[in-house]
Amino acid sequence: MGKRDYYDVLGVERNATDEKIKRAFRQLAKKYHPDVSKEKDAEAKFKEVNQAYEVLSDPNKRRNYDQFGHAGNDPNAFGGFGGFSQGFSGGGDFEDIFSGGFGDIFENFFGGGAKKRRGFSNQPIKGENVAARVTVTLKEQMFGKTIKLDLNVDKTCEACDGTGAKDLKKDIHTCTTCDGYGYVNIEQRSLFGVIQSQQPCPDCKGRGKVVASKCPKCKGQGHYRGKEVVEIELPKSIYENQQLRIREKGNYGLNNGPRGDIYLEITVKPNKYFKRINDNLHLDLPVSYLDALLGAEIKVPTFDGDVHLKLPANTKTNSVFSIPNHGFFKGPASTKRGDLIVNVLVAIPTKLSVEEKTKLQELKDISSFHIIDNFYEDL
Repeated sequence: MGKRDYYDVLGVERNATDEKIKRAFRQLAKKYHPDVSKEKDAEAKFKEVNQAYEVLSDPNKRRNYDQFGHAGNDPNAFGGFGGFSQGFSGGGDFEDIFSGGFGDIFENFFGGGAKKRRGFSNQPIKGENVAARVTVTLKEQMFGKTIKLDLNVDKTCEACDGTGAKDLKKDIHTCTTCDGYGYVNIEQRSLFGVIQSQQPCPDCKGRGKVVASKCPKCKGQGHYRGKEVVEIELPKSIYENQQLRIREKGNYGLNNGPRGDIYLEITVKPNKYFKRINDNLHLDLPVSYLDALLGAEIKVPTFDGDVHLKLPANTKTNSVFSIPNHGFFKGPASTKRGDLIVNVLVAIPTKLSVEEKTKLQELKDISSFHIIDNFYEDL
Protein backbone atom coordinates (compact mmCIF):
# COMPACT_ATOMS: atom_id res chain seq x y z
CA MET A 1 0.00 0.00 0.00
CA GLY A 2 1.44 3.39 -1.02
CA LYS A 3 2.02 6.27 1.32
CA ARG A 4 -0.82 8.71 1.88
CA ASP A 5 -0.53 12.28 0.70
CA TYR A 6 1.22 14.24 3.47
CA TYR A 7 -1.25 17.13 3.20
CA ASP A 8 -4.12 14.66 3.69
CA VAL A 9 -2.32 13.12 6.66
CA LEU A 10 -2.19 16.50 8.43
CA GLY A 11 -5.60 17.57 7.09
CA VAL A 12 -4.39 20.84 5.56
CA GLU A 13 -4.61 22.46 2.13
CA ARG A 14 -1.62 22.38 -0.22
CA ASN A 15 -1.17 26.14 0.20
CA ALA A 16 -1.32 25.96 4.00
CA THR A 17 1.02 28.29 5.88
CA ASP A 18 3.82 27.00 8.11
CA GLU A 19 1.79 28.03 11.15
CA LYS A 20 -1.26 26.00 10.04
CA ILE A 21 0.92 22.97 9.37
CA LYS A 22 2.54 23.27 12.79
CA ARG A 23 -0.86 23.66 14.48
CA ALA A 24 -2.29 20.62 12.68
CA PHE A 25 0.77 18.54 13.61
CA ARG A 26 0.50 19.42 17.30
CA GLN A 27 -3.18 18.47 17.43
CA LEU A 28 -2.66 15.13 15.66
CA ALA A 29 0.52 14.28 17.57
CA LYS A 30 -1.36 14.81 20.82
CA LYS A 31 -4.29 12.75 19.55
CA TYR A 32 -2.24 9.73 18.41
CA HIS A 33 0.63 9.74 20.89
CA PRO A 34 0.99 6.09 22.00
CA ASP A 35 1.22 7.11 25.65
CA VAL A 36 -2.21 8.74 25.68
CA SER A 37 -4.16 7.37 22.70
CA LYS A 38 -6.33 4.27 23.06
CA GLU A 39 -6.73 3.67 19.32
CA LYS A 40 -5.34 0.39 17.96
CA ASP A 41 -3.23 1.92 15.22
CA ALA A 42 -2.18 4.98 17.24
CA GLU A 43 1.53 4.19 16.97
CA ALA A 44 1.37 3.82 13.17
CA LYS A 45 -0.65 7.02 12.80
CA PHE A 46 1.70 8.88 15.12
CA LYS A 47 4.63 7.79 12.97
CA GLU A 48 2.79 8.81 9.79
CA VAL A 49 2.01 12.25 11.23
CA ASN A 50 5.66 12.71 12.21
CA GLN A 51 6.86 11.77 8.72
CA ALA A 52 4.42 14.21 7.12
CA TYR A 53 5.45 17.07 9.41
CA GLU A 54 9.17 16.34 8.92
CA VAL A 55 8.75 16.96 5.19
CA LEU A 56 6.18 19.78 5.14
CA SER A 57 7.91 21.81 7.85
CA ASP A 58 11.16 21.91 5.89
CA PRO A 59 10.99 24.39 2.94
CA ASN A 60 13.36 22.38 0.72
CA LYS A 61 11.75 19.03 1.45
CA ARG A 62 8.29 20.52 0.98
CA ARG A 63 9.29 22.01 -2.39
CA ASN A 64 10.66 18.63 -3.52
CA TYR A 65 7.50 16.89 -2.32
CA ASP A 66 5.24 19.37 -4.15
CA GLN A 67 7.19 18.73 -7.36
CA PHE A 68 7.81 15.00 -7.26
CA GLY A 69 5.69 13.51 -4.48
CA HIS A 70 7.19 11.02 -2.03
CA ALA A 71 10.04 10.26 -4.41
CA GLY A 72 11.23 13.87 -4.17
CA ASN A 73 12.86 13.21 -0.76
CA ASP A 74 13.83 9.59 -1.36
CA PRO A 75 17.63 9.42 -1.85
CA ASN A 76 17.20 6.20 -3.81
CA ALA A 77 14.68 7.64 -6.23
CA PHE A 78 17.18 9.65 -8.27
CA GLY A 79 19.78 6.96 -8.72
CA GLY A 80 19.75 3.62 -10.50
CA PHE A 81 17.17 2.58 -13.11
CA GLY A 82 17.17 5.99 -14.78
CA GLY A 83 15.54 8.04 -12.04
CA PHE A 84 13.90 11.35 -12.92
CA SER A 85 14.61 12.94 -16.22
CA GLN A 86 16.82 15.99 -16.25
CA GLY A 87 15.54 19.41 -15.22
CA PHE A 88 11.80 19.81 -15.58
CA SER A 89 11.45 17.57 -18.60
CA GLY A 90 10.23 14.09 -17.85
CA GLY A 91 8.42 11.35 -19.65
CA GLY A 92 6.80 10.05 -16.49
CA ASP A 93 7.71 9.53 -12.88
CA PHE A 94 10.19 6.71 -13.42
CA GLU A 95 11.84 4.94 -16.31
CA ASP A 96 10.79 1.35 -16.99
CA ILE A 97 12.77 -0.66 -14.46
CA PHE A 98 12.38 -3.94 -16.24
CA SER A 99 12.67 -3.50 -20.00
CA GLY A 100 9.65 -5.56 -20.94
CA GLY A 101 7.60 -5.06 -17.79
CA PHE A 102 6.49 -7.60 -15.18
CA GLY A 103 4.27 -9.29 -17.74
CA ASP A 104 7.36 -10.34 -19.72
CA ILE A 105 8.96 -11.76 -16.59
CA PHE A 106 5.94 -13.95 -15.85
CA GLU A 107 5.72 -15.00 -19.49
CA ASN A 108 9.37 -16.05 -19.61
CA PHE A 109 8.80 -18.43 -16.72
CA PHE A 110 5.22 -19.57 -17.18
CA GLY A 111 4.42 -19.00 -20.87
CA GLY A 112 2.03 -16.61 -22.58
CA GLY A 113 -1.64 -16.42 -21.69
CA ALA A 114 -2.62 -12.84 -22.42
CA LYS A 115 -5.16 -11.92 -25.04
CA LYS A 116 -3.13 -8.80 -25.81
CA ARG A 117 0.31 -9.01 -24.24
CA ARG A 118 1.66 -5.57 -23.41
CA GLY A 119 4.64 -4.30 -21.43
CA PHE A 120 5.11 -1.12 -19.47
CA SER A 121 6.13 0.73 -22.64
CA ASN A 122 2.44 1.04 -23.60
CA GLN A 123 1.28 2.33 -20.24
CA PRO A 124 -0.04 5.92 -20.09
CA ILE A 125 2.94 8.22 -19.58
CA LYS A 126 2.67 11.72 -18.24
CA GLY A 127 3.84 14.49 -20.57
CA GLU A 128 6.96 16.59 -20.13
CA ASN A 129 6.93 19.41 -17.61
CA VAL A 130 7.67 22.97 -18.66
CA ALA A 131 9.76 25.49 -16.70
CA ALA A 132 9.15 29.23 -16.89
CA ARG A 133 10.11 32.36 -14.99
CA VAL A 134 8.13 35.57 -14.57
CA THR A 135 9.08 38.93 -13.06
CA VAL A 136 6.41 40.95 -11.22
CA THR A 137 6.32 44.27 -9.38
CA LEU A 138 6.09 44.50 -5.61
CA LYS A 139 2.48 45.64 -5.88
CA GLU A 140 1.61 42.70 -8.15
CA GLN A 141 3.33 40.41 -5.64
CA MET A 142 1.09 41.81 -2.91
CA PHE A 143 -2.27 41.66 -4.68
CA GLY A 144 -1.65 38.90 -7.24
CA LYS A 145 -2.54 39.21 -10.91
CA THR A 146 -3.46 37.32 -14.03
CA ILE A 147 -0.31 36.76 -16.06
CA LYS A 148 0.02 35.57 -19.62
CA LEU A 149 2.96 33.32 -20.49
CA ASP A 150 4.12 32.84 -24.05
CA LEU A 151 5.37 29.26 -23.90
CA ASN A 152 6.71 26.76 -26.39
CA VAL A 153 4.45 23.83 -25.48
CA ASP A 154 2.20 21.23 -27.06
CA LYS A 155 -1.00 22.86 -28.27
CA THR A 156 -4.20 21.33 -29.61
CA CYS A 157 -4.17 21.12 -33.39
CA GLU A 158 -6.75 23.56 -34.71
CA ALA A 159 -6.80 21.90 -38.15
CA CYS A 160 -8.31 18.65 -36.80
CA ASP A 161 -9.66 20.00 -33.48
CA GLY A 162 -7.37 17.62 -31.62
CA THR A 163 -8.75 14.46 -33.24
CA GLY A 164 -5.69 13.72 -35.39
CA ALA A 165 -7.93 13.00 -38.41
CA LYS A 166 -7.69 14.58 -41.85
CA ASP A 167 -11.48 14.52 -42.22
CA LEU A 168 -13.50 14.64 -38.99
CA LYS A 169 -16.47 12.73 -40.45
CA LYS A 170 -14.81 10.15 -42.70
CA ASP A 171 -11.52 9.28 -41.03
CA ILE A 172 -12.52 8.56 -37.41
CA HIS A 173 -13.79 5.06 -36.59
CA THR A 174 -14.51 3.07 -33.46
CA CYS A 175 -11.55 0.87 -32.54
CA THR A 176 -12.41 -2.77 -33.24
CA THR A 177 -9.74 -4.07 -30.86
CA CYS A 178 -11.33 -2.59 -27.74
CA ASP A 179 -14.83 -1.90 -29.16
CA GLY A 180 -14.40 1.77 -28.38
CA TYR A 181 -13.69 1.32 -24.66
CA GLY A 182 -10.04 2.35 -24.93
CA TYR A 183 -8.90 -0.53 -22.71
CA VAL A 184 -8.37 -4.25 -23.20
CA ASN A 185 -8.49 -7.05 -20.63
CA ILE A 186 -5.19 -8.80 -19.97
CA GLU A 187 -4.76 -12.28 -18.51
CA GLN A 188 -1.39 -13.40 -17.14
CA ARG A 189 -0.42 -16.65 -15.47
CA SER A 190 1.71 -16.18 -12.40
CA LEU A 191 2.76 -17.88 -9.19
CA PHE A 192 -0.56 -16.73 -7.76
CA GLY A 193 -2.74 -18.06 -10.56
CA VAL A 194 -4.34 -16.14 -13.42
CA ILE A 195 -4.20 -12.37 -12.96
CA GLN A 196 -6.63 -10.18 -14.87
CA SER A 197 -6.04 -6.49 -15.47
CA GLN A 198 -7.00 -3.68 -17.82
CA GLN A 199 -4.53 -1.78 -19.93
CA PRO A 200 -4.81 0.89 -22.62
CA CYS A 201 -5.63 -0.52 -26.03
CA PRO A 202 -2.44 -0.94 -28.09
CA ASP A 203 -4.16 0.14 -31.30
CA CYS A 204 -6.05 3.29 -30.26
CA LYS A 205 -3.77 4.19 -27.31
CA GLY A 206 -6.74 4.40 -24.95
CA ARG A 207 -8.80 6.77 -27.09
CA GLY A 208 -11.42 4.28 -28.25
CA LYS A 209 -11.14 5.70 -31.78
CA VAL A 210 -8.74 5.05 -34.63
CA VAL A 211 -7.84 7.43 -37.44
CA ALA A 212 -7.89 6.13 -41.00
CA SER A 213 -6.24 9.17 -42.60
CA LYS A 214 -4.06 11.36 -40.38
CA CYS A 215 -4.12 15.14 -40.19
CA PRO A 216 -1.14 16.45 -42.17
CA LYS A 217 -0.45 19.32 -39.74
CA CYS A 218 -0.09 17.28 -36.53
CA LYS A 219 0.61 13.91 -38.23
CA GLY A 220 -2.28 12.29 -36.42
CA GLN A 221 -1.18 13.29 -32.91
CA GLY A 222 -3.96 15.82 -32.34
CA HIS A 223 -1.39 18.33 -31.09
CA TYR A 224 1.92 19.85 -32.08
CA ARG A 225 4.70 21.85 -30.45
CA GLY A 226 4.31 25.60 -30.86
CA LYS A 227 3.91 28.95 -29.18
CA GLU A 228 0.88 29.21 -26.92
CA VAL A 229 -0.30 31.89 -24.52
CA VAL A 230 -1.17 30.35 -21.15
CA GLU A 231 -3.12 32.42 -18.59
CA ILE A 232 -2.19 31.84 -14.96
CA GLU A 233 -3.70 33.38 -11.83
CA LEU A 234 -0.80 34.48 -9.66
CA PRO A 235 -1.80 34.20 -5.96
CA LYS A 236 -1.43 37.23 -3.70
CA SER A 237 1.47 37.58 -1.26
CA ILE A 238 3.65 34.89 -2.81
CA TYR A 239 7.34 34.99 -1.98
CA GLU A 240 10.19 35.75 -4.33
CA ASN A 241 11.81 32.61 -5.81
CA GLN A 242 8.75 30.64 -4.78
CA GLN A 243 7.93 27.98 -7.34
CA LEU A 244 4.34 27.49 -8.43
CA ARG A 245 3.07 24.27 -9.95
CA ILE A 246 0.31 24.59 -12.54
CA ARG A 247 -1.02 21.10 -13.06
CA GLU A 248 -1.54 19.56 -16.51
CA LYS A 249 -0.78 22.68 -18.55
CA GLY A 250 2.50 21.31 -19.91
CA ASN A 251 3.13 18.96 -22.81
CA TYR A 252 0.88 16.07 -23.82
CA GLY A 253 1.55 12.58 -22.50
CA LEU A 254 2.00 9.33 -24.37
CA ASN A 255 -0.62 6.59 -24.65
CA ASN A 256 -3.37 8.92 -23.47
CA GLY A 257 -1.36 9.89 -20.40
CA PRO A 258 -2.00 13.20 -18.59
CA ARG A 259 -0.34 16.43 -19.62
CA GLY A 260 2.76 17.57 -17.80
CA ASP A 261 2.87 20.51 -15.40
CA ILE A 262 4.19 24.04 -15.62
CA TYR A 263 6.70 25.02 -12.94
CA LEU A 264 6.73 28.79 -12.58
CA GLU A 265 9.48 30.60 -10.68
CA ILE A 266 8.67 34.08 -9.41
CA THR A 267 11.13 36.99 -9.29
CA VAL A 268 10.21 40.44 -7.98
CA LYS A 269 11.41 43.69 -9.52
CA PRO A 270 13.16 45.87 -6.91
CA ASN A 271 11.14 48.86 -5.73
CA LYS A 272 12.85 52.21 -5.19
CA TYR A 273 10.85 53.12 -2.09
CA PHE A 274 9.22 50.03 -0.61
CA LYS A 275 10.56 46.68 0.51
CA ARG A 276 8.95 43.58 1.95
CA ILE A 277 10.00 42.01 5.25
CA ASN A 278 7.83 38.99 6.07
CA ASP A 279 4.22 40.26 5.92
CA ASN A 280 5.10 43.91 6.52
CA LEU A 281 5.80 46.60 3.94
CA HIS A 282 8.59 49.05 4.83
CA LEU A 283 8.98 52.63 3.60
CA ASP A 284 11.73 55.21 4.24
CA LEU A 285 9.81 58.50 4.08
CA PRO A 286 11.60 61.88 3.84
CA VAL A 287 9.83 64.70 5.71
CA SER A 288 10.53 68.41 6.00
CA TYR A 289 12.65 69.47 8.96
CA LEU A 290 9.98 72.07 9.75
CA ASP A 291 7.20 69.44 9.81
CA ALA A 292 9.36 67.26 12.03
CA LEU A 293 10.07 70.18 14.37
CA LEU A 294 6.60 71.69 14.57
CA GLY A 295 4.50 68.57 13.92
CA ALA A 296 2.18 68.11 10.96
CA GLU A 297 -0.26 65.80 9.22
CA ILE A 298 1.60 64.32 6.27
CA LYS A 299 0.51 62.23 3.29
CA VAL A 300 1.96 58.72 3.03
CA PRO A 301 1.82 56.79 -0.26
CA THR A 302 0.72 53.14 -0.04
CA PHE A 303 -0.28 50.43 -2.53
CA ASP A 304 -3.88 51.02 -1.40
CA GLY A 305 -3.76 54.77 -2.06
CA ASP A 306 -2.56 57.71 0.04
CA VAL A 307 -3.16 57.73 3.80
CA HIS A 308 -2.52 60.50 6.34
CA LEU A 309 -0.11 60.19 9.26
CA LYS A 310 -0.07 62.59 12.19
CA LEU A 311 3.53 63.55 12.86
CA PRO A 312 4.09 64.79 16.44
CA ALA A 313 6.25 67.83 17.14
CA ASN A 314 9.97 67.26 17.63
CA THR A 315 9.98 64.04 15.57
CA LYS A 316 13.53 62.77 15.18
CA THR A 317 15.01 61.07 12.14
CA ASN A 318 14.59 57.26 12.11
CA SER A 319 11.40 57.55 14.16
CA VAL A 320 9.15 54.62 13.22
CA PHE A 321 5.38 54.69 12.74
CA SER A 322 3.08 51.78 11.94
CA ILE A 323 0.02 51.95 9.68
CA PRO A 324 -2.06 48.77 10.27
CA ASN A 325 -3.45 46.54 7.50
CA HIS A 326 -1.46 48.10 4.67
CA GLY A 327 1.15 45.38 4.36
CA PHE A 328 1.11 41.97 2.66
CA PHE A 329 -1.67 39.45 3.12
CA LYS A 330 -0.92 36.70 5.63
CA GLY A 331 -1.49 34.09 2.92
CA PRO A 332 -2.98 33.64 -0.57
CA ALA A 333 -6.46 32.99 0.88
CA SER A 334 -6.21 35.25 3.93
CA THR A 335 -7.91 38.62 4.42
CA LYS A 336 -5.59 39.56 7.30
CA ARG A 337 -2.63 41.74 6.46
CA GLY A 338 0.62 42.98 7.89
CA ASP A 339 1.44 46.64 8.51
CA LEU A 340 3.13 49.45 6.62
CA ILE A 341 6.18 50.41 8.66
CA VAL A 342 7.15 54.05 8.02
CA ASN A 343 10.70 55.09 8.90
CA VAL A 344 10.90 58.91 9.03
CA LEU A 345 13.98 60.58 7.55
CA VAL A 346 14.19 64.26 8.47
CA ALA A 347 15.33 66.15 5.39
CA ILE A 348 17.54 69.25 5.76
CA PRO A 349 17.49 71.66 2.77
CA THR A 350 20.76 72.21 0.90
CA LYS A 351 19.79 75.69 -0.40
CA LEU A 352 17.94 78.51 1.36
CA SER A 353 16.59 81.79 0.06
CA VAL A 354 17.76 85.08 1.56
CA GLU A 355 14.45 85.47 3.37
CA GLU A 356 14.66 81.93 4.81
CA LYS A 357 18.19 82.59 6.07
CA THR A 358 17.08 85.82 7.69
CA LYS A 359 14.13 84.18 9.46
CA LEU A 360 16.20 81.26 10.65
CA GLN A 361 18.92 83.60 11.97
CA GLU A 362 16.28 85.52 13.90
CA LEU A 363 14.96 82.24 15.30
CA LYS A 364 18.46 81.18 16.28
CA ASP A 365 19.09 84.47 18.07
CA ILE A 366 16.00 84.15 20.25
CA SER A 367 16.20 80.36 20.75
CA SER A 368 16.95 79.05 24.23
CA PHE A 369 18.12 75.71 22.85
CA HIS A 370 21.90 75.49 22.55
CA ILE A 371 23.42 72.03 22.10
CA ILE A 372 26.97 73.04 23.19
CA ASP A 373 25.74 74.67 26.38
CA ASN A 374 23.67 71.62 27.24
CA PHE A 375 26.66 69.43 26.46
CA TYR A 376 28.93 71.26 28.89
CA GLU A 377 26.25 71.26 31.55
CA ASP A 378 26.02 67.47 31.28
CA LEU A 379 29.79 67.21 31.75
